[in-house]
Order: sequence, then C-alpha cells, then structure tokens
Amino acid sequence: MSGSGPRSITVAEALRRAGEHLDRRPLLVVSDFDGTLSRIELDPWAAAILPLGRQALRRLAGMAGVHVVVLSGRAARDVAARVRVGNVTYLGNHGMERGHVARGGRPARLVPAIDESPAAAVDAAQRVADGIRHHIPEEWLVVEHKAPAVAIHYRTAPDLEGAASRVADAVDALDPDGILQRYPGRRVLELRPVGATAKGQTMAALIQELRPASVFMLGDDVSDAEAFVVLREARRAGQTDGVAIAVHARAEAPAEVLEAADMVLASPREATRFLSALATALAARDASEDRA
Repeated sequence: MSGSGPRSITVAEALRRAGEHLDRRPLLVVSDFDGTLSRIELDPWAAAILPLGRQALRRLAGMAGVHVVVLSGRAARDVAARVRVGNVTYLGNHGMERGHVARGGRPARLVPAIDESPAAAVDAAQRVADGIRHHIPEEWLVVEHKAPAVAIHYRTAPDLEGAASRVADAVDALDPDGILQRYPGRRVLELRPVGATAKGQTMAALIQELRPASVFMLGDDVSDAEAFVVLREARRAGQTDGVAIAVHARAEAPAEVLEAADMVLASPREATRFLSALATALAARDASEDRA
C-alpha cells in the first residue's frame, strides 16, 4: 500500500469487496457520525444525519444477527438524538459514554453510562470550557463541553493554522499542568482525561463482547483510524474478520485514516449509499436462505 493509502472507490466496488462478509453472523456495523453519516458542517451544531443513512441504519438494526453501533466523539445523548434509530448502541465521547436504545425507544431520552474520571480532570475540563472565550472572543470559536472532555472547534476561522495555534496556547494557559490530554483533529482540539477510553479501545471491547464473525467500521478522522488499526490487528490474530472503510469528509482527509483503511469512499453521501446497499444485499441473502 502506498503512503497515501488506497484510492476512493465506487459503492458498487466497495460492496463487491464486502461480498465475502455478507453471510457471516454475528455481523457488527460500526459508524462514526460527523463526516460519515453527516456532512461536516462549519457549525458543529448544524450537523444532521443524511436521510439515506438513517434509513440504512434502521434497516440494518432490524436484521437478525446484525449489531449496529454509532461510535462518535459527540456526547452519546447528542448523537442519539441526531441519528434517531432504535435497536442501536450509541457510544459517545469516543466510547466513554455508552447507551442502547431499544427498538421503538426514544433516542433523545437516552441516559448513558459514563466512565468515571478523576475530579481534577472534571475540574480542568470545566475550567477550559468556561475560560477559553476570555482568551479567544472571536465568533468562530465553538466550545463543546462533554464533561469530563471538551472539544474546541475552529472550523470557520479565516486562518486555520493561526486558530489552531491560538487554541493550543489558550488551553495551555488554562490547563498548565496538562491534566487533560490534547488530541488535535481536523479543525478541532479535543481535550480528554489522560488514559480515557478512545475509539481503539472501544473497538477492542466491542469485538471482545460481541464476538462478531465480521465487522464493518466506517469513519473519517484520526480517532477512527485508531479503531481501524485495532480491527486489522484483530483480523491478523484470527479474532474476527472485517473491513475498515475511510470516508473523505473533506479534501484534507488525514493520512493516518487513509493508511489504516482497507478501502475509501469519496464522501458521507457515498458512505450512506454503501450502508443502504449493504442493507439491501443482506436482506437479499436472508430472503434467499428463507426460500431455501
């Protein structure tokens, strides 16, 4: 594989490559939200699931032997309210928050279990969330407080490099002891307690808990690449099989994501088209087995 990772392929080609996994149960389908089920919006609060994505998840979640998980950096209740599909497990804050919405349940009322964090980390996150606007009063700054984590977005800043530097400096001033670990992303700086659950650990836990015969994992950012790597390691160890699918949410898709992926789809629209095609193919296989 080249250093730039695999090229984008069509949905038809992606489904052809996925064909060998369609007969395997249990099947685990894991998807990120922003940049995968939703387009990347300049205003993080404006993000909405693409309608085809909701339809596809609803169909997949209704199939026997298929586990559907939405794994997001957003708070679990936030992402559940945006997806609004039952019989889905919602893992927020990269896996620090966990909740399941039953079929027919109301995702907006999800009450997730949340990992405990040291009081010092909770206090530091609150201090950053409350104080960063004193350092950066510009309107392009968006603060997403997901206690005990904080995401500082600067998607609409006119100078992205300068904004990233200013955000980093302000965080250092508010958390000088480094109580919170820094996770730079695309136009965002994520702050989380040192040692907090990340997407790689979450993927490992899902494989351990559900023992899937195969896994489809879709994502677009560096945190998703961690889950891709864990999936590929689990494949090599014979624990499961599966496909890591990167999504080009923007032109500047991180190299780590492309390099860790097995295949790449060109956009969130293509990602949701793939999930829809996957649901159709699985339904056809199930119907064929029933006739047999």
